[in-house]
Amino acid sequence: MPAASCIASVQLHGTGVLVRLCGEIDLATAPDVTAYLDTLSHAGSGELLIDLRQVEFMDGSGVRLLNRARARARGDGRLRLICTDPVTLRLLRHPSLHLWFEILDHLPPPTVPPRTAA
Repeated sequence: MPAASCIASVQLHGTGVLVRLCGEIDLATAPDVTAYLDTLSHAGSGELLIDLRQVEFMDGSGVRLLNRARARARGDGRLRLICTDPVTLRLLRHPSLHLWFEILDHLPPPTVPPRTAA
């Protein structure tokens, strides 16, 4: 488990990883979260789900770390966010930022690897 106080939990979710963030994602906490998410993308986790439902505040540093995680996942992974807070959603969907995150309002069922013919 990472040392960052705003990382509530990290667990496997099907073929991917679920990271639950909490508290304030800002200039003080974003570097630790970014470093941890970088280790996940370096480890080759397929899908990365970031749950923002317990986040109380997010500034531009938080948006930047999410954008970086998405860019790093493009190779062979996928990033999806779970968010229901209207203020955070407004920030993530602001048209002038051109972010286009895939945002869900609930935790989806775990993805399972496709079966191969025997």
